[in-house]
Formats: sequence, structure tokens, C-alpha cells
Amino acid sequence: MIDKFDLVIVGAGIVGLTCALAVARTGKRIAVVAAELAEKRTADNDNASLDALRVSAINQASINAFCQLNVWQRLAGEGHTPFSDMLVWDKNSHGKIEFSAENYNADFLGQIVQNSALITALLLELKSYDNCQLYPHNASQLDAKESEPVLLQLDNNRLLQAEFLVAADGAHSNIRKWLDVSLSFSEYGQTAIVANIQTSEKHQNTARQIFTPSGPLAFLPLANPHQSSIVWSLDFDECQQTLALDKNAFEHKLAATFDGVMGTTELISERISFPLVARYSQQFIKNRCLLIGDAAHTIHPLAGQGANLGIMDALAVAECIGEHWPTEESLQTDKLAAMMRQTMRWRQLDALERIAAMEIFKRSFGSDFLPLKIARAEVMNILNHMTPVKNQMAKIAMGLSGKLPELAKKMPL
Repeated sequence: MIDKFDLVIVGAGIVGLTCALAVARTGKRIAVVAAELAEKRTADNDNASLDALRVSAINQASINAFCQLNVWQRLAGEGHTPFSDMLVWDKNSHGKIEFSAENYNADFLGQIVQNSALITALLLELKSYDNCQLYPHNASQLDAKESEPVLLQLDNNRLLQAEFLVAADGAHSNIRKWLDVSLSFSEYGQTAIVANIQTSEKHQNTARQIFTPSGPLAFLPLANPHQSSIVWSLDFDECQQTLALDKNAFEHKLAATFDGVMGTTELISERISFPLVARYSQQFIKNRCLLIGDAAHTIHPLAGQGANLGIMDALAVAECIGEHWPTEESLQTDKLAAMMRQTMRWRQLDALERIAAMEIFKRSFGSDFLPLKIARAEVMNILNHMTPVKNQMAKIAMGLSGKLPELAKKMPL
């Protein structure tokens, strides 16, 4: 027996569920496939503490969409923390640049969101749609051709058929591998450490980031005014040495690296780490299968754009389906496929531009060469006083520049 749908989405992270919800609103029959849908995560299980560490900097464009999708309203109060100001500076130089929401007639520049809270809110809203079916299983086999519906087999031998399939199954996507899509990647030579800390000074809803020769260190505000999530990118060898430090030594190194800006620091969580790799799929669409989110691209976290880039992928796919889905069973499916290719070219170009920008940032701020450091500091200080340029930089950070899906354009009520 084959279960038939208009669209099958593989992956139930933020990007996959956003796509599912945005498509469900169009009335299409959809299925979401992911083994993690079966997991029951409570406050006392092994995954809870790790889930609490995973946060994303969600920009205004993504928040606009989540408001329209009735997801933002479902987030628990402590599941997200606004930051109204942003401060970036260069270690061991006088270079700095500051942004404030009040200069852009906004309540905030973005929000730090606990990933698990956002996923829960997305699932709660998605379950209110009776045209969406959840399959808590792994995909085990794929049969995809250019001119035929996609056939997906699950690990319980269930078969799903759909006109299109969306792969949102992460950086190590099985769908991408089964499609034999080439992947370009570049090792940043760095590993990121993520943890929650408590500081003697209040964060004042300010996101802070310092650039050091070893890599950037960001303090992202959490609901408690004395607590922050850190993302500390370090060269591989130094990262291993830092992870090996005991709690007290780690706290002292952290405070010293951050120039003591937040006062004393106390580690209040586990430390997790992950390698930083830039990935870029050579195709975002093949044989009626579309790659979005980390399945299509990954970038350095220094600008906090990874999740937002994937969310825009999800919204763009949903918009294309809503506008161009055939009104009757006919060869119009080929027209939809053509529009999908056009949409994915847009998403591919957007991803490439972001990856290139992150590479320039990483190389520019990763050098301790004195003439470059002096020039870098001067440029930052000049930009800090160039209002038109800062305004454009703020628009980019808030996700409000360039081409956007319609849902991302609409301001929340």
C-alpha cells in the first residue's frame, strides 16, 4: 500500500517544520518524515540539557513569518529573548561598531530563540492542520525521476508517494547522498564551543561579539538578565585545549578573552562543540527533490545567519507551491517544476553570497598581522559613524534587505 501526498518533507527541525507549516496553509496534502518525531523529551531526560544549549539568532524577517504562521504566539515566554542592541569589537585594537534598534524604529534587532522551544511551537501549530501527516521514522530508500512522482520508503517498509519531496534532513543529508548531488565544502579549521554562562554584569538585552585571532566569541542574551549563551569559535588545537580545562580555568579564560566586559563568568551548563564547515550543494533541486536548510548549505555562525537562511528557503518553496501548483491533473506539473527550478536558483545564489561574505569576514578578522589589524580597526570605526552604511548593515542583519518571500515581508501585529 502506498500513501499518496502532494509533498513529502524529510526532516523535522526548524527549517523542515517551517516548510511543512507554510505549505499546509495552502491546503496541500503533506507528510513529514523524521525519526525524532517519536522522541519524548522531558526535563529529566538525557537530551534536555543539550537541547537547552541550542539557540538561534532569529532575525526580523523570520519573526515576521512566524507571526503570520501563528508560531510566535505559541512560544513560551522564556523560549525567546529579544536583543535591542549589538556591539562588535576587535580584540587588542580600538575598532568597534554598535547598532541599536531605536535607531531603526524597531523594538529589537532580533531574538535569541531556544531551538527546542521553537520546534515545539511549530509542531503544535502544524498538528492543527488535518492535511498534514507525521511519520516518526527514518527514510530508507528513495526513487526519484525527473518526470514522475517521488517514491520514498521508510524504515518500517511504508511507501510514500508525492509530486515533490523536500530534503530538510541536515548537513549530512541522506536524501542529498541518494540523489548523488555534488557538495562543495571548505573546512574553516575551527570548532565552535557552545555553553550557557552566568555573568556578574547584566547583559542588558545586548548581543556582543569580539573578534580575536583565534576566532570570534559571541555572548547572546538569555531570559535571565545575568545569563547568556556563548558561541566560541576556536582553531582546532586551541579548542581541544580549552575544552580540556576544568570549570574554573575555563571561566577565567572566557572572561579574559571577552576583555572582562561582562564581569566574572560562571559556567552553568555542559560544554558542547561542533566543527565549522562551509557546505554548498551544486544543485538545490534534482528529480523533483528540493534541498533546503543545512541539507543545501552551511555557513560560519559568526553572523548568526544560518537558521534564517534555511527559513527563507522553506518559505520560498512554500510560496512557489502556493502560487504555481496545478489546478487540475495535467502536464502543468512540468510548469511547476520549472518554477521550482527558478525559485531554487534564487535560494542557491542567496546562499552563495552569504557563504562568500562569511569567508571574507573570517579571513579579515582571523589575522593578527599588525598593519591589517590597524586598517581593520579604522574601517570599523569609520563604518560606525557612517549612518547610511550602518543602516544598510542593520537591514541585512535584520533580514529585511534583498528579495524576500511574502510572509517574511509582513510586519507582526
